[in-house]
Amino acid sequence: MAYTIHYNGNITNSRGYNAVVDEVWLYAPEVKNFIKLTQKQDDFVYNEELVEYSDKPLKSKVQLENQIIGKVKFLEETEDFSTIANKMVDYKIPALSLAVINDGKIEWTEMFQNSNFSEQNLNDSSIFQAASLSKPVTFFAALRMHTAGKIDLDENIEQYIKNYKLPQGKQTVENPVTFRNIFSHTSGITSGGYQGYAKDQVMPSDVEVLNGSEGVNSPAIEVISTPNEMLAYSGGGYTLAEVALQDIFNDDFSNIMNQWILQPIGMENSQFTQPLQPSDSSKVAKGYTSNGVVLEGGWRNHPEQAAAGLWSNANDMAKFLIEIYKGYQGKNSVFSKEEIQSILNQERDGHIYGLIVDKSENGFAITHYGGNAGYRTGMTIDLNTGKGLVYLINSDNGGALGNELLLSTSQLYNWNHFKRTSVKRNQSDTTLLKQLTGKYKWNNQVDLSVSFNDETKLLSLHFPNGDAYNLISIEGEEISFINPNTGVNVKFLRSSDYNSFLLYGQTAVKLN
Repeated sequence: MAYTIHYNGNITNSRGYNAVVDEVWLYAPEVKNFIKLTQKQDDFVYNEELVEYSDKPLKSKVQLENQIIGKVKFLEETEDFSTIANKMVDYKIPALSLAVINDGKIEWTEMFQNSNFSEQNLNDSSIFQAASLSKPVTFFAALRMHTAGKIDLDENIEQYIKNYKLPQGKQTVENPVTFRNIFSHTSGITSGGYQGYAKDQVMPSDVEVLNGSEGVNSPAIEVISTPNEMLAYSGGGYTLAEVALQDIFNDDFSNIMNQWILQPIGMENSQFTQPLQPSDSSKVAKGYTSNGVVLEGGWRNHPEQAAAGLWSNANDMAKFLIEIYKGYQGKNSVFSKEEIQSILNQERDGHIYGLIVDKSENGFAITHYGGNAGYRTGMTIDLNTGKGLVYLINSDNGGALGNELLLSTSQLYNWNHFKRTSVKRNQSDTTLLKQLTGKYKWNNQVDLSVSFNDETKLLSLHFPNGDAYNLISIEGEEISFINPNTGVNVKFLRSSDYNSFLLYGQTAVKLN
C-alpha cells in the first residue's frame, strides 16, 4: 500500500528561489521511500520515479496498487492512474482477494479491505464464492477421473445416472449427452445460470433443481438443441454432471472434489460444501450488492455445486491455474502434458471447455469469469509464459475493477493478452451532440437511449438493465465515441444523417 502526499503552495530556498508548485508524492512504507513524484510549476511538469527496489515482487506489487488503468488510453494525454484502494471506495467494494502469477509461480497475494466496511475482518484464509470458476475446477477433476478410467467422458451420461431421468429431447442413442459435451457447453441442455437461495430458505437438492420442482427458482433442464451442434453456456448441464458423479462414486459431491482436485493441488482453503458448516461461516467474505449493502444472511446457498458452489480465494485458485500451466509445459504436475494437450486441441468458437482462449504470436492464454449474487470473480493464465492473475471480489460491482486489474497487470508485467485500446480524443460541437440524443432500437430487438449531460457535456448510452456508459468523442470514421472504462465503441452513421449507430457490430436505429 502507498500513501498520496499532496502539496500545493509556495517553496523557497536560501538562494532566493521562490515558486508556486503543485506536488504529488507517492510514499510506500514497505520500501521506506517515495516511489513517484509529480511536480507542476506553471507550464513545467517534472516526473521522478523510483526505478529499483531491493525486492522486485514488492516493487511490482506497489506499482500495481497505485497504477490502475482503464481499457482506453487517450493518446497525447498524461496517464490518469488510480489506486486499488480508491477504486474499491468508488465501486463500494468491501474486499478483494488478489493473486499475481509470474513465470508459473505465485509472485504475491493480498487481501485488500475497504475500511468503510468496518464490520469486515478478513485474512489470508478467508473464502469467497468462486461462482462460475467452479465449472473449470469440476471439469479438470473429471479429466483426472477419465485418465484414471473411473469415467468415460464420451459415454452416454444416462448410463451413469441412477437417481434422475433425463427427459427425452434432441438427444439420441447415436448422439447422446455426455460428460464431454456438458463440460464444453455443447450438450444442447437449457442455457442459463443460477440465482442461489437465501440462507433462511430451504435449499433444494440438485435432483430437485434438475426437475424444476416446487421451491426451485430455475426451470427444469431439457435437451433443447442437438448435442455437439452449438456452443451455449449451460449451468444446468453441470448440475446433471454433478448428479452423475455422485451416482458413480456414491458420495457427496464435495467429498469427490476434495479427493480428485482440491487436495491433490493443495487448495487448503477451498471446498464445495453447500451449505457451509456453521464452523466455517466465520471464514466467509460476505457478499454485497452494488449499493454496498450486505446480502441478507451474508450469502446465498448453491445446491448447484459443480456450476456455482465452490468456496475459495485467490491464492488457491492461482494454485489451480499453475497446475494447468505446469501440465502444458510437461513439468511434474497434477495434470499430464497429454491430458492438457488433448483438451487444447478442441477449441470451438474461441472457447475450450468453457475457458476463453486468447492466442497471439507468443501467447496462449485461458480465461474464465464468474458471478454469483454478491460476488464477481475472474482468472487468467498464459500457458506459454506462466503469467496470470486471479481476483475474487465480494460485490456485485466487482466486474469493473476486475477488468481494470487485468488491464493494469497486463501493462505492468508485459502480458501478451488484455491489451488496451489507444484512441485520440476529439472535440465535438454541443449542438451536434444534442442532435444525437433520443431513443433507439438496437438489432431490431433492444431498446436503447442516448442522453446529453449539460454539466459534463458528454453523451451517455443507456441500456435496459440500467447500465449507462459515458461516451467520449474520438477521432475516427463517422462520428465515433468510446466508453473509457469498457472500450465499447459507438459510431453514428453519416449515411443516415446520424439517425443510427453501430454498436457491437449491429445497427441501432433512432425511433420517431
